[in-house]
Amino acid sequence: AENIYRHLEEGMERREAVITGAVEMFPAVLAATLTTVFAFLPLLLLSGDMGLFIKIIPIMITVLLLSSLVEAFYFLPLHAHDFLRIKKTTDYTKTLWDKLYSWHNNILHFLFKRKIISLVIIVISILSVTFVLIKNSKFQLFPDFDNTQIYVYGKLNVNNELKDTEKVVTRLEEKVMSSLSKDEMASVTSVIGFKLDAKNKAIVGENMFHIFIDLHEKSPENVFDKYISPYLSIEYDEDALIRKRYAKDIADDLKLELEPFEEKKTKNGLLYEELVVKVPGPGVVKHDFEVSLSSKSNKEIVKALHYLENEVNKIEGISNTSNDADIGEMELKLRVNRYGQELGFNEQSISNELRAYYLKGEYGKMFDETGLLRIRIESSMSELISSIDTVQLQVPNTDKFVALKDIADYVYQQGYVAINKEDGVRIRSVFASIDKEVITSSEVIARLQGAFKKLEEDGFKVEIKGEEKENAKNKKEMMQSAVIAIFLIFITLVWLFDSIKKSLIVLSTIPLVLLGVFLGHMIMGLNLTMPGTIGIVGLMGVVVNDGLIMVNFIKNAKDTEELIKRALTRLRPILLTSITTVLGLSTLIFFASGQAMVLQPMAVSLGFGIAWATVLNLVYVPLLYAVLYKIKAPNSQSLDKI
Repeated sequence: AENIYRHLEEGMERREAVITGAVEMFPAVLAATLTTVFAFLPLLLLSGDMGLFIKIIPIMITVLLLSSLVEAFYFLPLHAHDFLRIKKTTDYTKTLWDKLYSWHNNILHFLFKRKIISLVIIVISILSVTFVLIKNSKFQLFPDFDNTQIYVYGKLNVNNELKDTEKVVTRLEEKVMSSLSKDEMASVTSVIGFKLDAKNKAIVGENMFHIFIDLHEKSPENVFDKYISPYLSIEYDEDALIRKRYAKDIADDLKLELEPFEEKKTKNGLLYEELVVKVPGPGVVKHDFEVSLSSKSNKEIVKALHYLENEVNKIEGISNTSNDADIGEMELKLRVNRYGQELGFNEQSISNELRAYYLKGEYGKMFDETGLLRIRIESSMSELISSIDTVQLQVPNTDKFVALKDIADYVYQQGYVAINKEDGVRIRSVFASIDKEVITSSEVIARLQGAFKKLEEDGFKVEIKGEEKENAKNKKEMMQSAVIAIFLIFITLVWLFDSIKKSLIVLSTIPLVLLGVFLGHMIMGLNLTMPGTIGIVGLMGVVVNDGLIMVNFIKNAKDTEELIKRALTRLRPILLTSITTVLGLSTLIFFASGQAMVLQPMAVSLGFGIAWATVLNLVYVPLLYAVLYKIKAPNSQSLDKI
C-alpha cells in the first residue's frame, strides 16, 4: 500500500499507479511472507508434550500468512484503486515525518563518513552487550502465572483403607475451608481413592486423596483489565473478579496452616506419607525437579534417596520434596516346599484356597430404603493373621487334608508400593517443587553437583530428569529448528535477490537482533522461557522482512548519496510496519494476566526484537551494504547533508 501511494505521489494515473506498485512489490511481499512461514514451520519438528503444546502456533501462522497473500495481491489493489487518494498532509504530520527523515539522514551521513570503523564499532558493541545479557539470563520451561485452582493432595499411611482416608480428608477439608475467605474460595471438591500427578494423570490407591480448591477470578490489576476489557469481553462479569491475592500467595499461606497435619502420628507411624499444596502449572513435565538413582541394593538406594533429599532441602526455593520409595503393606510370601510339590500343590492352587479365608468377596449389589447395599462374604479368620498356622488344605485328588505350614514355607515382609524400571534396571527417584522466582531448575542442578559426584563415587548411577531434562531436549530441538529455518529463509532470499552476498546481508541482522530480545526480557523482569525461544525462532523470519525490502530498494545505488536517498524512502513503510506490529503485541506484553502470561515471553521476544530490528534495518543494513559493495561518495559531491 505504501508503494502504491508513492507512485500516486509521483503523479501517475491511479490505475497505473496501483498496477505498477503491486507488480513491483510482488516478489518482495511473497518472499517476506515465505520467510516468516519458514521461520515458524520447523517448530512442527518438536517432539513429546512440548511439540503437542505448540504445534498449533506454526500451523495457525502458516495458514493466516498464506491466506493474507490473497488480500495483498487481489483485494488490497482493488481497495487502493477505489479509496487511495493523495491528501494534503497536516502541518503536524508533515513536521513529524520531516523530523524523522532529517534524523535518519543525519545518522546515515555521520556513519558513512567512516563506514568501516562505524560498522565494526556497531557490530562489536551489539555482540558484546548481547553476550553479557545472555550470560546473566536465567532459563525456565514456562513462566509462572496466576491460576484459578489450588491442589491439596497426598497419601496416608499405606495401612489406611478407603473409609479411613475419607475420615481424614473430611477433617482436612474443614481446615481448608476455614482457612480461606469467601472472596478467595469459590468451591472445594474432595476425591478419595486417587490423586492427580503433575501431568493430570490419575494414580489410584485407597490411601490417596485429592482436594480441588476453585478460586474466584483475580480482580483487575492493570489499566487494560480495568478500563478496556469490560468493553471488549462479552462474558465480562465484574462481580466474579473479587480475589485480591495471587493463587501462589494463597497456597503459601495454606501450606503453613496445614503443617500441623503433617506431624500427626498413628501406631503405624506418621499419618501422612505425603501432603502437598500446589498451584498447578502447564503440566508438560511431572515435576520441577526429578533425579533418579539406580543401584544393585534396594537398601543402599533408600539411604541414597534420603541423603539426596536432605541436600535438596538445603536449597532455598525448594518445597514438596519426596521420593517414590514408598513402603507398601505387610505381605505374606508363600513358597511350596518339596513335600508340598510331591503331594501336587503349587502356588496357584494354594492361593485359590486361601482366597476364601482371607479375602473379602463381593457377590452382588442391591438397593433398599437406606441406599446402596453391598452383599459381601468374608471369613472371620482374616482378623488374625496367626490363624494361617491352623489352616488345613485338601490334598489334590484325595480326601486327605494337610496343614499349610507343612507344605509351604512363608515369611512376612514389607515391600514397595511400586517397582519402577528403565531399560531393565530398577530405579528410585527424588522429586521437588521449585519456586522460579527464587531459583531455576538449572541453578538447583548446578548446586547439587557435589552431591551427585559423591553418589557416583559410591557406585550409584545418577540421571537428571524433570524440567532440566525437558529443557535440555527442547533447547536441542529448538536449535535444530532454528538451523532449518535459517536455511529455508536463506534459500528464499537467494531466490529473491539472485545473490548470496545480498542474502547474507539480510541474514546478518538475526544474531544482532538478540540484543532486543534479551533487553526486553530484562526490562519486563522475565526469565527466558520456552515460549520466549519460540518467539526468537519466529522473529528470525519477521526481522528479515524489512531487511529484504531495504536491500531490494538500495541494490541499484551507484554512490552513497543515491544509496542514502533510496534508504530514506523506506523509512516510513518500515516504521509503520514495525509500529503496527509492536502495538498489536503491546497488550500481551504489558497487560498479560492469568494464563495469558504463558504467551507473554513470546510477545516480548517478538515485540522488543522487532523494535530493535527496525533500527538495524534502517541504519545497519544500508551501512553494511555500502561496505561490502564498496559504494563510494559521488565525485562531484562530498558527504554533506542532502
